[in-house]
Amino acid sequence: MEELLQVSNLKTYFFDKRKTVKAVDGIDFKIHKGETLALVGESGCGKSMTSLSIMRLVPEPHGKIVEGDVYLEGKNLVDLSENEMCKVRGNDISMIFQEPMTSLNPVLTIGEQIVEVITYHKRLPRKKAVQQAIELLKLVGIPRAESIISDYPHRLSGGMRQRVMIAMAMSCDPKLLIADEPTTALDVTIQAQILDIMKDLSKKVNTSILLITHDLGVVSELAERVIVMYAGQIVEQATVDDIFEEPLHPYTQGLVASVPDIDGEIGRLNPIKGNVPTPEEMPKGCRFAPRCEHAFDRCFSEQPQLLEKKYGTRAVRCFLYEDEKGAGNAGNEQYTHR
Repeated sequence: MEELLQVSNLKTYFFDKRKTVKAVDGIDFKIHKGETLALVGESGCGKSMTSLSIMRLVPEPHGKIVEGDVYLEGKNLVDLSENEMCKVRGNDISMIFQEPMTSLNPVLTIGEQIVEVITYHKRLPRKKAVQQAIELLKLVGIPRAESIISDYPHRLSGGMRQRVMIAMAMSCDPKLLIADEPTTALDVTIQAQILDIMKDLSKKVNTSILLITHDLGVVSELAERVIVMYAGQIVEQATVDDIFEEPLHPYTQGLVASVPDIDGEIGRLNPIKGNVPTPEEMPKGCRFAPRCEHAFDRCFSEQPQLLEKKYGTRAVRCFLYEDEKGAGNAGNEQYTHR
């Protein structure tokens, strides 16, 4: 598959007078054209900050991309000026933010907000832009689009507002759509409808999707590949089938095990003990070691590298999968340092 986005050694830090917070700490991944890649993990692991870094929306002056590159079809977004980046946002890369009520302007109608995007990027006359906005609302399943376009955000339900956000994000046929928790706070019926809309739109215009979520059910519905993040780092990469059938990293195993099985016996859930460390208090060595049932001495003193499977598409950050002999060797799987 043809490559669309490449993120290389991305580091996004926050600074104040007392400390440095490493929100995103050296991550690498690729997204291919037409592909849906899921970025999963608990709250505070760096998922949303990764997406804001790609969009160059890291809160300033305290936040900064201190190292790394973000290439979109060979163009490094990190090197672009703010004016150049404004042309990329909404046109080449669009984003659906987590809470549509706070993302939509409460004093502008739905139509005004969509039309503004279309006229800015496509330079269409207002009459054509309004007609296109109506067609977009119909495309995402909004009834009475001709009248809804004159409504304000507070008059719509959460599901309808989320559809409006999708319509706005897709208004310029972006190459990449970043969806940050697109189904949060929606009931399961509306969630299914939103996911179907995103899948259909992706197929129609061959848009790649970076899906950011903590919901593994959403991942199984929409994604083809999965990246698992923990404490600002990538701990595992694999296809969605591999993640669910054979998770490698102890953290990924814990995430999968914590999902209730509707076909199994009713019993207690299996949560992961402890909490994600705060960015300003990262443990020495492996960041997951304090919560890991398989941790041994080395895990508390040395940080593991991301190991890539030979002749495969998987990667895992764990001493259990190193080629060398020693404690915790995972068996026949062969992995090498990336």
